[in-house]
Amino acid sequence: MARATPAYKRLPGTGYHYRIPPWTMLLLFFVMGIFVLLFRGRRTQLWIGKEHLLAVESDGYTEHYKRFDYRDIQVLAVRKTVPGLIANVLLGTVVLLFIVLSIVVEDPVGRGFSWGFLGFFGLLLLINVLRGPTCQCQIRTAVQTLDLVSLNRLRTARKAFATIKPMIEQSQGSLNPASATIFSRPPVSGETSQPPSSAES
Repeated sequence: MARATPAYKRLPGTGYHYRIPPWTMLLLFFVMGIFVLLFRGRRTQLWIGKEHLLAVESDGYTEHYKRFDYRDIQVLAVRKTVPGLIANVLLGTVVLLFIVLSIVVEDPVGRGFSWGFLGFFGLLLLINVLRGPTCQCQIRTAVQTLDLVSLNRLRTARKAFATIKPMIEQSQGSLNPASATIFSRPPVSGETSQPPSSAES
């Protein structure tokens, strides 16, 4: 018997509804250690189906689902943000600190610890740089707006939107180019997180 075709295909990216900014979690890691992970909230993933987009949120015990019919999607928006840059600055500062310590410390054991921490935080810095700029993505229908926290990197968001767009066009016809607007500036103080109303199909 032929195997049934899966109803959904997972889009790239996994995100969390952080209770505090991610860069703050990086700072708290030095104080609280692994317990800082309690602040990251629900894990979120996107799954693409034939007729709708499915957002799945999980807290480890229960799952919550939100469906977005392709016919109802009005806006897909992505805006570049600064948390990735802040994390690079913080990690770069830590790396620089351990470089200095590894030079000035004469004790072989202390120098070994310095090189170990230098390698660890240097690897984190390299991974964060290679993942590219962070971003904020939203999807809007006539009745709701949802932050797509799983699409938190610009490269991942573009890849996911390239997969979603043909499904929307199949349901609604050709999209207005403004329907997938990319904002290169970070949000400023007092600015609303809602995407502009002109970016509609």
